[in-house]
Amino acid sequence: MQFTKLIAVLSALFLSGAVLAQSYPVKPIKVIVPFAPGTGPEQAVRHMQERFFKSAGQPLVIENKGGAGGNIGTDALAKSAPDGYTIGLIAINMLVINPHLYKDMPYDPIRDFEPIMHVTSTNHVLAIHSSVPATNLKEFVAWVKANPGKVSISTNGAGTTPHLLGVLLNQNTGTDLLAVHYKGGGEAVKDLVGGHVQAMFGSPFQVRPFVAAGKVKVLGTTRGKRVDLFPDMPTFAELGYPGMTADAWTAYMAPAGTPAAMVQRLSTEFTRIVTTPEVIAAFEKEAYTLIGSSPAVTGQMIRTELKRWEGVVKASGWKVQ
Repeated sequence: MQFTKLIAVLSALFLSGAVLAQSYPVKPIKVIVPFAPGTGPEQAVRHMQERFFKSAGQPLVIENKGGAGGNIGTDALAKSAPDGYTIGLIAINMLVINPHLYKDMPYDPIRDFEPIMHVTSTNHVLAIHSSVPATNLKEFVAWVKANPGKVSISTNGAGTTPHLLGVLLNQNTGTDLLAVHYKGGGEAVKDLVGGHVQAMFGSPFQVRPFVAAGKVKVLGTTRGKRVDLFPDMPTFAELGYPGMTADAWTAYMAPAGTPAAMVQRLSTEFTRIVTTPEVIAAFEKEAYTLIGSSPAVTGQMIRTELKRWEGVVKASGWKVQ
């Protein structure tokens, strides 16, 4: 008798979840983007808005909430009602770097969220000023070692991915590049082009015009395979530094407690969109690779990345109070 009741309860729960997934969504879905307007993550959502509305019948409404290295917007997502109508497109820093960088974190990257999908991955390339007497990574490393304490590398800011990639480079090659922190990638690349710093990690899209103009040279990519924009540029793994393989990524996340049926419905809709040839082409033009992994795979990726970046942040010596 008890077994029969249990089966009945489980069946009811299954059916209610199925009904919920079929009717959801019934109103607009807010997407928190913890960056300023006009940035890459916001554009990623915009590439998906029209198709999501056509397939799901409701719009994705962007709400930019930048500040504190992305913690403000990410915390707002964590504290939102888990009703399926507030999600966020969150980046690598907010989930796996900031928890090691900030002394007081307002949210837990694992406990406070439900993964929906690993959306995009992009890579960074090591770019150097044209005046640097090196044409490949081996020559650059030798030159840096021959000039200890004299070679600088610009970053988007302390604790950002380009900063930590510089730390990884020093760890993997035994160099001592001096980090110069700027307020954003625009200032960082400007001073590289101007010759005020000798190197930087930037996106392929960011440095491409300066490579074409002969002001900057690129030596390697952190991606696991070669970059379409620079097909002749080797990966760090090809150059003998597999520890330099690293992606900058974004993921759709929901507040913890969001019903599994809603999470799965969103995952299904987003998967349909990111496998569309036109959407793939739009992202590739901006040097993004679409991933589209499941909630479970996305969650495992975040846990793995969280552990990996802990040591890198510690090696950087930075801690935000």
